[in-house]
Amino acid sequence: MTRETRPFDRHLEDDLHLLLDRHAGGTIPAWRMPEPGRRTPEPGRRTPPILRGAGAALTAKIAVGAVVAVTAAGATAEAVITHSVNPVDWARQVTQQVQQVQQAQKPQPGSTSPASSATQSPHAATGPIATPVVSAPALPAVTPPVVPSVTPLPIPTPSTPALP
Repeated sequence: MTRETRPFDRHLEDDLHLLLDRHAGGTIPAWRMPEPGRRTPEPGRRTPPILRGAGAALTAKIAVGAVVAVTAAGATAEAVITHSVNPVDWARQVTQQVQQVQQAQKPQPGSTSPASSATQSPHAATGPIATPVVSAPALPAVTPPVVPSVTPLPIPTPSTPALP
């Protein structure tokens, strides 16, 4: 070793002694063989076997599969109801149904029943009560994009070469 590396090596050894000497005096606890079938993360606390190892992976797969199945069932139901797989059409269907319900709930002029007028107080007869009408937001008209027509390329036919 050269003269310049010795002070550096000595410096590293001194730093290691400062860090590790206090731990070198202690004893290493004896290693015990774990009991078969018993693994506890903390003393006094046991985790159910389904939350460990392969059980956890299987539980996660089942949960993800259930979410995918419910989502697919909902999308299929909407597609069957609206006869379209486009979610914009699903929203239009909901908007139309809301408008139909609102029109059905509007009172027809001149069609008040005697029972309903008898239960009203004299103060209520001064004027009709305006019912606020909330309409769904209008959806923009969506036109499908133009799909260019594609014609297949002609397949070249091989010809026999001319012999000399």
